[in-house]
Amino acid sequence: MSHCGICAGIEANPDLSNVKLGDVLGTTESSVRRHKRAGHNALEDVDPFFNVPNSIITSRGKSTRLADGSWEKISFSPAKAAMLEARNYDDIERAIEGYTFSPPTHAKGKHTSNLNAADLQIGKASQRGGGTPETVERVMRSFHRFADDARATNPEHIILADNGDPIEGIFNVSSQKYTNDLDLAAQIRTFRRLMIEGIKLLAPLVPRITYLAVPSNHGAVRDGYQSQAGNSDADFGLDISYALEDVFSEHKSLKNVEFVRPEPMYSTAVIETSNTKLAYNHGHLSKGQNGHHSWWAAQDHGRMPGWDADLLVTAHYHNLKVEQSGDERWIIGVSSSEPSSDWFTDASGQQATRGMTAFDVSDGMWSNLRIV
Repeated sequence: MSHCGICAGIEANPDLSNVKLGDVLGTTESSVRRHKRAGHNALEDVDPFFNVPNSIITSRGKSTRLADGSWEKISFSPAKAAMLEARNYDDIERAIEGYTFSPPTHAKGKHTSNLNAADLQIGKASQRGGGTPETVERVMRSFHRFADDARATNPEHIILADNGDPIEGIFNVSSQKYTNDLDLAAQIRTFRRLMIEGIKLLAPLVPRITYLAVPSNHGAVRDGYQSQAGNSDADFGLDISYALEDVFSEHKSLKNVEFVRPEPMYSTAVIETSNTKLAYNHGHLSKGQNGHHSWWAAQDHGRMPGWDADLLVTAHYHNLKVEQSGDERWIIGVSSSEPSSDWFTDASGQQATRGMTAFDVSDGMWSNLRIV
């Protein structure tokens, strides 16, 4: 049975063009195209006995008794199931339905303001500071504080960066089955909705806004504990970015929103703005927080993406740290908004300040660094 009325209509009329399907189903051609591209109707090929999509079954054996008296068992990938479930974009469309605004055509400021949504790890609970509800409250508070700053300083550009680990995941460590307060699909949709609310709040303030995302360790698609199901492109954070772009591109009031991700098979995203070149990497590939300098130097030697940036923005270590690297180049390790960063506290004996790191850039240099 179809989980989506449009997809059911697509399946029932396989010979019709997208335009004809739109007429028959009472929607637009672009909506039909998006539903096809999102693969909603992949959910319809369901095993009749186990009621899970055949596309995510990884093996079969004999264990469960069927109607004919035989026994069968299956194995399936929860991560792939969550990805299929999260590809229902109806929640995004509902969140921006009827939303209109007119962005300014010019800005008074000559700088870019940067807000970093790093290591939220939505779905993580059993923390000293609570779980997902507390994280959501903190993130929304940061959005509004940053918006107040933007109204006061009038930047020409805003970057809202997902610096990695947007969700907690389910296969990073075995304890997650006991400490999570959301399943994987709910983690994805909660983070996605948070980013929608942030974009809706910030987009009317500037002529140009960028949503930037990078792959990470908690964001990686996994098919077992510590088992990554693909290369760096197989990442839930990147998939959230693609989903937002897919829907936003058809919304007439969100034309000033652009999306940036790393080039395929790479983990660093690069953007130039306000006469400044910035590189973003989650930071999990460095050998410790003090290892970012050596990692970046190696990227420079190999002419990898971001090697010549003025500023490297990292996350992963859940606390704010700024260091100079080379001649007038800087590394900013941004803070986390997760409930209490117990991992950092246990590792360092210190309490990290929670919240989103924000800063401005212009002419190759950063300024106004703060946690909002």
